[in-house]
Amino acid sequence: VKMSKPILYYDDRSPPVRSCLMLIKMLNIDVELRFVDLFRGEQFGKGFLELNPQHSVPTLVHDELVLTDSHVILIYLVEQFDADGALWPKDYLARMKVLNRLFFECSFLFRRDSDLMSEIVRKEYANVDVAYHERKLCEAYGIMEQYLAEQQHMAADQLTLADISIVTTLSTVNLMFPVATAEEQRWPRLQRWFATMQQLDAYDVNRIGLEKLRQIVEQMGKFEFPKPSLEKAA
Repeated sequence: VKMSKPILYYDDRSPPVRSCLMLIKMLNIDVELRFVDLFRGEQFGKGFLELNPQHSVPTLVHDELVLTDSHVILIYLVEQFDADGALWPKDYLARMKVLNRLFFECSFLFRRDSDLMSEIVRKEYANVDVAYHERKLCEAYGIMEQYLAEQQHMAADQLTLADISIVTTLSTVNLMFPVATAEEQRWPRLQRWFATMQQLDAYDVNRIGLEKLRQIVEQMGKFEFPKPSLEKAA
């Protein structure tokens, strides 16, 4: 049975969306993209709510299947379009390790990122307890630094879905709390990994959405993110 082209509902200002877009670019998957403007509330439109009552993006529709979590979408896309690749290892234990990192991104890293960004947008930056969020996110940096003590990437020595899922969120919080600071090298492994990820061709997709997010959060939060000191010019 020939399946139709997958449809991805997206707003590339969202980190989980950007991980799906990165993967789509890496695997050169033919996907129909439909933009849902989160900052204008388009996710609350009646049609979209019927599709995804969680009113979140990314949402992937492929024939009868509707997926509403970026991590599940990543897994589905590699299983459909990259069956022999290393992004989702064949070896069961290696795959479980990747899955564990996906859950870390979902339940820990992204939650803390989302708490910070939504608070800036909702309350304006001047009213945000920045030190609290810095503590929470630096803890996450420390955890990732420890993950990277075991291997070159987040879940293996080569690139997996774990890296693609984590890097889009990390780059987002990096706007606020840079991983690389001139004063101290607190997370040398994380810094090296992040630099490696930025060399990927598909990372351009992330860069574009990240810049759009930076602009709208600054505008709504009435502030400016710190200027990157050691960020390499793209």
